[in-house]
Amino acid sequence: TTNEKQKKYLNIVREQLNHLSGLVEQILTLSVENRSTFRLRPETIQVAELLTPLIEQFKLKTDKPIDITTEIPEDMTVTADRTHLYNMLSNLIGNAVKYSGEKACRITLKGAVSPKETTLSVTDEGIGISEANQKRVFDKFYRVPSGNLHDVKGFGLGLYYVSDMMSKHNGTVTVKSQPGKGSTFTLHFKN
Repeated sequence: TTNEKQKKYLNIVREQLNHLSGLVEQILTLSVENRSTFRLRPETIQVAELLTPLIEQFKLKTDKPIDITTEIPEDMTVTADRTHLYNMLSNLIGNAVKYSGEKACRITLKGAVSPKETTLSVTDEGIGISEANQKRVFDKFYRVPSGNLHDVKGFGLGLYYVSDMMSKHNGTVTVKSQPGKGSTFTLHFKN
């Protein structure tokens, strides 16, 4: 059992994490706006390794229980900018948590390598996105109408950032979704 002091510290850490997430979002906004001065720093990244701290962070900062399953080959790598890959995945997991609805939050992270491409996908069992909204979901400032979800914070820049960043990596991001069943967002990196 956690005692009162540990609970207090945990809450402080959780608040700080959420504060940092907000700052990160503001920085992302700037990096999207300041195109001319923008430079990627690509390196070979072991995906499973990058995800471990990210998953721990979400478990810590989210107040409802989340169940995250990873199906990523241990040796799977992508060539990407570490900071931006981390932020893209953070965005996708964050959305999966945000739009999980009333249900328990279950997220699956999958990685696959084919001769042509390496893919990384984030699947949730949340409220899903209608076909009409799927076309617009990567637009700047667009936010999926979420019924009575008034607690969804943010600038609606997350998916625009992911899409913009993937094109800077010469890749793409795709979405498959069914309202009421959940969504899968996939990052496609060319090999």
